[in-house]
Amino acid sequence: MTTNGTNGTNGASPRPRKLSPGVYCPTVTFFKSTPGQELDLELNAQHFEKLAQAGLHGIVVQGSTAEAVSLTPEERKQLISLARATWAKVGNPGAIIAGTVGAQSTGEAIRLAQDAADAGADFVLSLHPNYFPAAMTPEAIQGFFEDLADASPIPVIIYSYPGVTSGIVMDSDLILRLSAHPNIAGVKHTDHDVGKMCREMASSKKSPDFTILAGASDYLLGFVAVGAQGTITGTSNLAPRVCVKTWELAQKGPSAEATRLAGLIARGEWTIARGSITGQKYATIVAQGYPLEAAAARKPILPVPAATRAHVDSETADLIAEERKLEKEGYTGSGLRQ
Repeated sequence: MTTNGTNGTNGASPRPRKLSPGVYCPTVTFFKSTPGQELDLELNAQHFEKLAQAGLHGIVVQGSTAEAVSLTPEERKQLISLARATWAKVGNPGAIIAGTVGAQSTGEAIRLAQDAADAGADFVLSLHPNYFPAAMTPEAIQGFFEDLADASPIPVIIYSYPGVTSGIVMDSDLILRLSAHPNIAGVKHTDHDVGKMCREMASSKKSPDFTILAGASDYLLGFVAVGAQGTITGTSNLAPRVCVKTWELAQKGPSAEATRLAGLIARGEWTIARGSITGQKYATIVAQGYPLEAAAARKPILPVPAATRAHVDSETADLIAEERKLEKEGYTGSGLRQ
């Protein structure tokens, strides 16, 4: 069993208890072009390696972008272990975050958190249950996260995502109450509510060890302006260096270059969002040079339409060109320069 504070039971290097500020990638998951659509471990490892080499501050495996709801428990553990080993090989000390997306009970979320810890994750990112939305009152949601955090061997990150939780909105008062728990490390705001992030950062009730992250990057300059400490953004699957450099520049205050790069991100991210999961995967394979068949999501999701492919090709071209330019110049993000 993995214990709090160590990466395994053999006295290995301590796991982080605080979620560092920065840019994190919620990775896509690649499957083989076979009837069973098994995990393509080789291509997933290649992608993990590219993200680590770009200098991101960590990755999220088995999150929403990773099609976690379609993964078996064993596949989830395989991906976590693969990410852990790949980032260690590159020498990037960033966090490996495991999603518990899909758990509809406290017990199931705790089991997934334990599995994640055993496989080598540093944190778990958890949605609250939502199948019975009328029953998920603020008190029920608070109880869920506190029970999960009490039992989890690794710190918990709250995943605020009304779009996949029956429209349930977690307000800033609830999130601030949860920030007091010693094993709740932060929040990912895929509610995209910059005002909420501002209230949380300004509140005296927020624990100093509680990290507030956005759930996208098309409003990067906005969330930095109100003090949010980073983002978990799917756009970093295709342009990790651009995302990190823009965040780094934004830390220094307004600049024409930060604004230019933020514009490229916003244009690309809007395009990807319109294409849903297959648009995200297609944009990733184009940017990274992976085979076209790797863009397939698990069935019954249909292949990416031709119109979406054409739109992604057109609207992400400048963003991808900027990524290639930074790569050619030898730029790496601060995640690899820690």
